[in-house]
Amino acid sequence: MFIIDLAFRFIFALISFTFLGWIGWVGLVLIALKFFHVIHWPWWVAALPLEYGVLYCLYMMIDGALYRAGLKGIGGYARFTATDEKIADIEFKQALHNLERESEKE
Repeated sequence: MFIIDLAFRFIFALISFTFLGWIGWVGLVLIALKFFHVIHWPWWVAALPLEYGVLYCLYMMIDGALYRAGLKGIGGYARFTATDEKIADIEFKQALHNLERESEKE
């Protein structure tokens, strides 16, 4: 079930990145311009924004999976943008999750 969830999260993030973000739209416009022979760049150059989207979504999916598994703490960006109360709540939940995992091992 966890692997299927990761695949759905990746696909949803990639679709959101492509159609809801400006970098994705830049990539779609460049691909369209290349397809209609308006620009004469190589395909890999025209698709760079979309390639970046795939790598970014893959990285974030792996990062989130490690966090949900309790193998990674809160990142610097999340710590910078969240309130102190939210960070304390998340760290408390992660500590409880780690205690539950350790008690299941015994």
